[in-house]
Amino acid sequence: MALARIRDADGRLRRVTGAARTESAARARLKERLLDRPGFGAGGLLDLSSSFRELADLWLEDLHLRDLSDGTKKNYRDDLRLRVRPQFEHFSLGEITTGRVEWFLRSESAVSPSRAHHSRTVLNQLFGFALRHDAIPRNPVQGTSPLRRPKGERQALTVEQINAIRDAAARWRTGPDVKGPKPDGQVRDIIEVLLGTALRIGE
Repeated sequence: MALARIRDADGRLRRVTGAARTESAARARLKERLLDRPGFGAGGLLDLSSSFRELADLWLEDLHLRDLSDGTKKNYRDDLRLRVRPQFEHFSLGEITTGRVEWFLRSESAVSPSRAHHSRTVLNQLFGFALRHDAIPRNPVQGTSPLRRPKGERQALTVEQINAIRDAAARWRTGPDVKGPKPDGQVRDIIEVLLGTALRIGE
């Protein structure tokens, strides 16, 4: 008889036994009984032994049904296909740890902070989907370090650049070969308002 203690999905520790004619057969029987016990993912679409490829395929099917714009769906699919899937497709869900996700996001951040944020968003949605289907006990993305964006440097126009802009606005569509109505000066005046009030173009 082979004996083991296992903590079930409800958190309780229970004894499991396997009996057979030989020691090796008893151990094999015990392993079968352990695999058959109810736990995370029992009877579901996914479990810890499922591959990341299976998770990605099911998530894409779910993405198709979600109320999102076509552009957003395309961006998610591209991020998954180009970066996330090649990194994790050979792992099972149980093998994808917080440390592996952390290493991947750090390598992405070294290339581009925006790229790392996109990859993190896709991974978070993938593992959130797996979590909702009881395939994993926790989302490995949740324990990773926060991603930081480098602060951009403020830039100001030089006097030479301002004079060049004013000159271009004053001469806009005023040449002898320009056809159509002449400019009414609005572009020139708008530029002076922006310079005088420090408003941004969007404002």
